[in-house]
Amino acid sequence: MTSKATAFLPDRNRLSVVTATLAVALLSGYFIHLPGREIVLRLSWLVLPVRITAANLLAVLIAALTVAGTDWILSDHPSLEGRWTAAHWILPALTAWVVEVLLQHMPLGLAWWGTLFLGLALWLLVLVAEYIVIDGSDARYPLAATGLTGLGFLSFFLLAVAVRSSGLRLFFTAPMLGLAGGMVALRTFNLQLHGVWRPVEAIFLTVIVAQLTAAWHYLPIPPVAFSLMLTAVAYAATVYLGHLLEDQSPMQALWEPLTAFVLLMLLLPWAW
Repeated sequence: MTSKATAFLPDRNRLSVVTATLAVALLSGYFIHLPGREIVLRLSWLVLPVRITAANLLAVLIAALTVAGTDWILSDHPSLEGRWTAAHWILPALTAWVVEVLLQHMPLGLAWWGTLFLGLALWLLVLVAEYIVIDGSDARYPLAATGLTGLGFLSFFLLAVAVRSSGLRLFFTAPMLGLAGGMVALRTFNLQLHGVWRPVEAIFLTVIVAQLTAAWHYLPIPPVAFSLMLTAVAYAATVYLGHLLEDQSPMQALWEPLTAFVLLMLLLPWAW
């Protein structure tokens, strides 16, 4: 007999309202231009000019709107039972932020509109999957959890491409990608362990991604190849640590991440 939990899906009206709001915010970020302001951070060993623009502020606003919309959509799940939905905010907010960053660094045209619609579709997939995994007994939980992990690392890959292509300074690039990698790892561990948080391991992944970003920053590596290498390492390390946390032996835990890493590296010649 099919589990009753498999019938639980987000309310269409709420989903439509939040998606439309996100679309308007993304469009506003591209078409509304306001003057920016530069703030100079002066430390004893560093003078760093930081430019604050409307796009930067809107990216933060979009992440906040996404968190609020996600909480509103998830709040009617019958199995939630008053639990806090914070764990489910991470990937929707990251996905919306990545779409905003991509659109800000693309010229207006067919590719821009395609990115907008594909980004909204990706965000919808993430949100529906987050709704499903609220109930650990849902028959679709394994598929949804696996899909969320894949979509999380896809968002990380796209963010890395956008950041690498933008030519940002290392001071911003390493923390940004490190934090994004750590957020995806944190949610991945949480999904694998059915709600258990592993912040120490996520911080370890954050440091690894940030250090690799710093090490490869000045090398002549194209954006797609750079992002593919970084994603391959981040994914393999996250999955390996996740299997160890599930009490698998080191050799058992190695096969899946090693296979994924090799397959991703086989794509590297086409990304260079």
